[in-house]
Amino acid sequence: MKAKQVMELMNLPRTDAGNAERLRLFFKNTWKYLPQYKSWMRWDGHRWEGRNTLELNRFVAQAFRQMALEIYRLPVPANDVAEQHRRVRIIAWLTRSQINYHTMLAVRNFKEMCREDAA
Repeated sequence: MKAKQVMELMNLPRTDAGNAERLRLFFKNTWKYLPQYKSWMRWDGHRWEGRNTLELNRFVAQAFRQMALEIYRLPVPANDVAEQHRRVRIIAWLTRSQINYHTMLAVRNFKEMCREDAA
């Protein structure tokens, strides 16, 4: 992931709605919710596969771990204490967001975003 993309994910609010927006940016065109079928679809690189919400929740927790790791890897100016604290807060938020409660809320909001995109 490029630093610009990581910064974009990092700058979103530390809320469940912010997490849904992170998912939209992180997953791009690999996950879609199809309201007409009431189903999640995942692009595996060759074809779309139907997936259930439980599977998506696992992918979401994994995505939050990956985002936190990418933020951790970003270089931070040594004297910028405020930026260091900001990054610690977002990494802590993404770590907490991996629990089922937050993944479910993020998926619910992400689903609504997909519906809006489809309209």
